[in-house]
Amino acid sequence: MTSMSADRFLDRFRFFSAEKKQIRAVGQLYEVIRSSDQGAAILDEQAPWAVSYSSKPPAPPTPEALLPAPAGGLDPRGSEEAGMAGPQKPAPVKPGDSYLLVNDRDEDLEAYDHSGQFLWKLPCLARGQGADTDWSHTNTDTPPGLYKLGQLYADYEQNPNPPCSDTAMAYGWYSFDMEELEGQEIKAGRAGIMLHGGGSACGWPGAWAAQQSLHPTLGCIRIHNADLRDKVLPLYRQGTVYVGVFQEEK
Repeated sequence: MTSMSADRFLDRFRFFSAEKKQIRAVGQLYEVIRSSDQGAAILDEQAPWAVSYSSKPPAPPTPEALLPAPAGGLDPRGSEEAGMAGPQKPAPVKPGDSYLLVNDRDEDLEAYDHSGQFLWKLPCLARGQGADTDWSHTNTDTPPGLYKLGQLYADYEQNPNPPCSDTAMAYGWYSFDMEELEGQEIKAGRAGIMLHGGGSACGWPGAWAAQQSLHPTLGCIRIHNADLRDKVLPLYRQGTVYVGVFQEEK
């Protein structure tokens, strides 16, 4: 295998500039640098190269980015969420942010940009291992309400072909902490809700497959591994991602 020179690497970077594969590669490169011994020094915002880069004029915004956020925040629930328990307040989105609407009854997740424009829809479970319509006990359904995605754990980017482990099976390629914005976890005596892939019930290597079977979690939200990488991750790296979880009323 022949290693690319610095000039060839730069040439490829320019050729694929702004494409999804390039944006994903930049994110992967950032994570590698951040986790290295010299990551803090390299990513120092006051470093000479960083100041020089920041002095360049920003790229023009896309037409979608120019659309204003709805006054009072975004609440894109539809008629299918009528009568369901869910967020009590709208998401305080701003340009660049996005919103994921999780409907556990329909077993799907819909994504919207900051203006309320529909982006995509994919399979999803917000399902625990207790009785349906119960989110008040450990390991039951995801508590309904408004969240935002917090810390990212990019296991796939650290090693796309890892050995079998409990963590790799349970969480899959990517996992995100979910920060409650309405005290819904505390009220139910819950903590540690996440959005992730994987699935111990899939076995190994099934849990690491791109489109692994979706099985109930211990109360977290689960989607396909590849959807986390290709759909959710770009939104996360673009701005704040809010998550509205809807469940059947008790």
